[in-house]
Amino acid sequence: MPLLLSLLFLDYAKVKDLMAAGLYGINLMTYDFFGTPWAETLGHHTNRKALEEGGWAVETIVDHLLAEGFSADRINIGYAGYTRNARQVEIESLSPLKGSYNPGSGPTTGSFESGTSEWYDVIYSYLDLENQKGRNGFNVYTDQVADADYLYSPESKLFLSLDTPRTVKAKGEYAAKLGLGGVFTWTIDQDNGVLVNAVREGLGYEIESEVIDMEPFYFEGINVEKDEEQSDSDDAQKVNHAPKAAIELMVVGGSTVQLSGAGSSDEDNDELSFSWGVPSQIDVADKTAEIIEVVVPEVSEKTAFQFTLFVRDCYNEPSSQQRFVLTAVPALSQVQPEPEEEEEIIVPVPDEEEDTTPAEDDTPADDKASPYAQWDASTVYGANWGSFEIVSWKGHNYQVKWWSMGNQPDLNCGVGGAWTDLGAY
Repeated sequence: MPLLLSLLFLDYAKVKDLMAAGLYGINLMTYDFFGTPWAETLGHHTNRKALEEGGWAVETIVDHLLAEGFSADRINIGYAGYTRNARQVEIESLSPLKGSYNPGSGPTTGSFESGTSEWYDVIYSYLDLENQKGRNGFNVYTDQVADADYLYSPESKLFLSLDTPRTVKAKGEYAAKLGLGGVFTWTIDQDNGVLVNAVREGLGYEIESEVIDMEPFYFEGINVEKDEEQSDSDDAQKVNHAPKAAIELMVVGGSTVQLSGAGSSDEDNDELSFSWGVPSQIDVADKTAEIIEVVVPEVSEKTAFQFTLFVRDCYNEPSSQQRFVLTAVPALSQVQPEPEEEEEIIVPVPDEEEDTTPAEDDTPADDKASPYAQWDASTVYGANWGSFEIVSWKGHNYQVKWWSMGNQPDLNCGVGGAWTDLGAY
């Protein structure tokens, strides 16, 4: 359906009259702008900005309602927990997106419904958030004109239009900037918590406790400018470049430092209040002070501590969240040089004696130094999303990334593996 006709139907519904009669708000289904087989040409299904004047987009619909006199705080916009897919896609332009697809007569790849993949299927099969890339031959692309992300496999010609943590956070920031009522999703049961975290950060909610760092998930994919730069660099003759000096501030554990929010400002010169987010390992006397003083914990290795700051004016209007990462290190005098490796002495074992060397997969015999429980092949890990257990195995600590049972940590900690190697203990 053309967007103009859709907006006319919205006017015919007399929503303004309904709101005057007591209707609290309106939820805009700002998704399904594209889909197979009904879409005439390739496009995004939940983009924030229009590719052309008056085209399908969140902003086009919101601008229309505001121009018609709707109150901003009664307008809610939506983000999608699923994709809209297309097959036999030929892309002419990455940003702005332009291309064609062939819906064919059969079903298109999807989780349960033809042409639709649900979010949990996306992150396991197509999108690797942790490594900021696609899976199984798919690339992540960003249309900067539409402020939309999509996945595409040049080999299979399969295209997936979707919301990512980056685009969902941007929608939250957009809603907060315009003073909209809020953001909703279709549907929450398809989300593993990543998308709702992103929109809450975009809306300006303060982080009460952090299970996972969302910042790496807000990455942009491939776009026209990056492709052109890559092409230019490939064609150019290689020349030597001068090195660049860099200085990194690192604080020795046990030191006292101050973090100041005094540089915060307000265009209206309103009186400001402060709210600091502090790591659990650090105590602060007053988290609402303009300047906080902290004692950095003593550490045995380089450790990062993340602080956050929200500032509110006298009307309780929040600022965007500011983050500061403080890097703590042991004093140089405390760092012991690694001893030189002694030459290995091999003692021959008589043939008649039984070989008592433990098998590769045997549990280590000495786990007295282990700070966490040893990994157990019969235990289910990651069963509850948001609870990512840490185990010890063969001298290293490992953290599970998703549901796992029987996947030995040291053999499944690479790209696509169920475990992350946290290092030796």
